[in-house]
Amino acid sequence: MENKNDESIEKDNEDKEETSEKKKKPVAKDLVTLKHVEVKKQEISPETRNLAQTLKERYLEHDQFEQLSNDEITILETFMGKRLFLERIAIIANQSRMPLGIPGFKKAELEKILDDLNSKGYIVSELVGDKYVYFLTERGKYRVQ
Repeated sequence: MENKNDESIEKDNEDKEETSEKKKKPVAKDLVTLKHVEVKKQEISPETRNLAQTLKERYLEHDQFEQLSNDEITILETFMGKRLFLERIAIIANQSRMPLGIPGFKKAELEKILDDLNSKGYIVSELVGDKYVYFLTERGKYRVQ
């Protein structure tokens, strides 16, 4: 029984020696020396600045989607490629607003939004009988996609 204890003590001693040898080896962080690197801000050339400004102006001239309000976008999305009467537009638009606790569009408010969308070129209206029918233009279809 003493042999077993002696053997286990010897193994423990050997393990301790191995771990102490491992501890003596240098660690990677000790081997690496860090040095400070200067970082300079990159200057924008006047040519690049002019090109960016020109592209921005052309984009704004080409399509001014940013000018649409949330209500206008909501109304545009009710169309989905259909021709709709004012009453149908009101029903579809208000269905999404009522469950959220947002008051529905009133007729005058809806007509004003539709007029704004018409003036911006997103929709067109036609008189059918005594009511107006509204439908998307190509620009409106592109915006909804």
